[in-house]
Amino acid sequence: MFGRVRGDNLHMQGNRAERLVRAELDAWSRLDVDAIMAPFAVDAVWQAAPNVTFNGRDEILAAVGEYVGRMKSAELRVVNLTVDGDKVFTERIDTFDYEGRHIAVRLMGIFETADGKITAWRDYYDVGSHDT
Repeated sequence: MFGRVRGDNLHMQGNRAERLVRAELDAWSRLDVDAIMAPFAVDAVWQAAPNVTFNGRDEILAAVGEYVGRMKSAELRVVNLTVDGDKVFTERIDTFDYEGRHIAVRLMGIFETADGKITAWRDYYDVGSHDT
């Protein structure tokens, strides 16, 4: 009985985390700064690139505003996604029209969530793999 209840709770938690992450990725595709920022916890950490990390909502907001301001379009397409409790693992192809260039990047992203908020987002990719 406990195993089943625990499993149901984990399933529900996973669904909530997945919905949160999918909404975040969709907000980027709309270039909607308010929607992009809405799920971030106050003390969130966003590792946008291998050596580029933003700490807290204020730093993340400044970075998001700068990135979105330089984009004409964005699509963050999920290829594969799995959930482990409050963690969401994504394989994606992110494409951007950024400062006049078309960029496509295959990457893996890990999102950590708690209490309906994103507490950490880390993306990993080969820096030399951008298609332009």
